[in-house]
Amino acid sequence: MKKNYIYVLLYHFVIVVTPLFTTPYVSRVLGAANIGIDAYVNSVVQIFLVFILLNVGVYGRKEIAETENTHQLKKTFAGIYLMQLICGFIVTVAYFLFTWTTTNYQTIFWLYGFMLIAYVLDISWFFIGREQVKRIMLRNTIVRIISIVCIFLFVNDTNDLWIYVLINGTALLIGQMITWGALFADIGKVHFSAHAMKPHVKPMLLLSIIPCISLLYTTMNKVVLGNVVNTTEVGYYNQAFKLYTISMGFVSALSTVIMPRMAMHYKNGNNDKFRQFVNFSIRYVSISTIPLSFGLIGISATFVPLFLGDAFIPATQNVMLFAPCLFLAGIGDVLGLQILLITNQSRKYTLSIVIGSILSFGINLLVVKSLGSEGTVFSFLMANLIIVILQLYFARQHYKFRYFFKIVCKYTIFSAIMLLAMLATKETLSGQGDLMTICYQFISGVYVYLLCLFISKDPLLFQILHKKVGFKIGKK
Repeated sequence: MKKNYIYVLLYHFVIVVTPLFTTPYVSRVLGAANIGIDAYVNSVVQIFLVFILLNVGVYGRKEIAETENTHQLKKTFAGIYLMQLICGFIVTVAYFLFTWTTTNYQTIFWLYGFMLIAYVLDISWFFIGREQVKRIMLRNTIVRIISIVCIFLFVNDTNDLWIYVLINGTALLIGQMITWGALFADIGKVHFSAHAMKPHVKPMLLLSIIPCISLLYTTMNKVVLGNVVNTTEVGYYNQAFKLYTISMGFVSALSTVIMPRMAMHYKNGNNDKFRQFVNFSIRYVSISTIPLSFGLIGISATFVPLFLGDAFIPATQNVMLFAPCLFLAGIGDVLGLQILLITNQSRKYTLSIVIGSILSFGINLLVVKSLGSEGTVFSFLMANLIIVILQLYFARQHYKFRYFFKIVCKYTIFSAIMLLAMLATKETLSGQGDLMTICYQFISGVYVYLLCLFISKDPLLFQILHKKVGFKIGKK
């Protein structure tokens, strides 16, 4: 599992690092208006996309992890993917009919069709469920790097939005085709049948409610923003959201790797081991996302204009509002994916998403006209907060709230101290270059946070030090 986690981290590192090069370039070359158009079209495409995916990534990982032999593995894969393929075909046809009739940004909509087809072919959940992450991550990393090179070569001015969309779509499609080659090499020929699909239809449809309802606060809110205000505001929202998703990469890697192992322990009745994983996940998410949230707030005023350009300075407040979502989304992964779904409480998981999404959509309708993109980000923050509160209650039998509260308070205090150090560093370096200021803020923040962990003899930190350099200390 450690190797799989390292491979996922390396892949997410590529995902994090490449936008650090491409986003500033694309933001400046295409401009805020084109970025807004791309974000608006993408938000519409996402509406179609959820009916293709049906949350199959979560369901598929769990089911594949629980298979016991090759015959059952083939049958399970065939049943799940056939359901995905049928839904994907229907939705893709509907999407192209929609594109045929639309008048605004039709070329961009057509090119996004490559992305839809790529997701129809997505079977990464199969390899993640089998804990064979290396096979897909290395291939997809290479494809992603090639696409980055193509963006720098061929996207040169405001007229090249269609080239940018084409590169991203075809890169994703090529990556999925490569993954299929690895599948056939692994399990050979697969026989698809309605009989194999039947037992998966009901649970997949139940879980598909989650991404459909999540559209209200992840995608529909952007559509509302674009129609009520303008696409430029969507651009501000979208670029801030990109920084949020970049930061979330390392956090989501944990659930990606740990879920198959947790599902196996729970199925085998090893509840003590299952709870150990839950406690580890809570601590890991807290120790990583809380300082990340505070750190993002600390550097946002300097980082946004440096990274995205002066045209995106209005997105600074959006970044600050997105920052707490890093912790909320990370804890939501633990409570929802690692506890509720694995312990067969998918109805409660779905209910939390439904309530949070509906309330978020209502909040957005109330504030978007007066607050613009900041109002949409605020509604996203409220969705995550409501979902976590509900899931804390629904999952209460599988964790200790006292432990959770103690962990969160501890790392929040350390992160607040870190933020003060970062702001003091910025004030001290007033008048210096933005890049130098951010670098020193980062160094001072990391130093102060690690110092707090060291002084408090944090068990996770000392566990790492013990394995790497031989430190020994009692756990607290």
